[in-house]
Amino acid sequence: MNPVSMAMLASLFTWAGGLLGAPSTVVLVLYGLYRAVGAGGDASERAAGAGFGSNPDALLLMLKGISTAIASIAGAVGSVAQWMFNVVAMVAVAGLVVATLCWFTGRGLAAQAAWARVSAAAMLTLLLLPSLLLALSAGSGVRWPMMALAAFCLLALHTVWAGYLPQSR
Repeated sequence: MNPVSMAMLASLFTWAGGLLGAPSTVVLVLYGLYRAVGAGGDASERAAGAGFGSNPDALLLMLKGISTAIASIAGAVGSVAQWMFNVVAMVAVAGLVVATLCWFTGRGLAAQAAWARVSAAAMLTLLLLPSLLLALSAGSGVRWPMMALAAFCLLALHTVWAGYLPQSR
């Protein structure tokens, strides 16, 4: 007897959609606010704007060199941080798409929709393949959880297609 029921599977898909969609939405809102407000200019432009007069002495020249070096380092760190923030935003978009797909699949499974079975089977298969690969290639600390996940995916696939009769028109 299969311990995974269709109602449990529908509930898991719906909850997975909500749990994956919430952080993705938060990240996208923060990214949108960041883009709307703007970065406020480059650090090297702010450092270049600090005037040292027309005839600076040696100490002011040294301070100007230090501030230029710090501004260059800050600009490089800011560029890397901006790149990472853009990557996180792209991952959040993908997470939101998957979350929406999971949520609608869960709702469709609860309503016994045929398209939801196909969607659930595709997502479960996409989860099954890497878990089997990791179960076969990873160390013992990862092997057992991946084997449990693969077993769950197989039971869930059995639940999705067990007793399914296509509707004839």
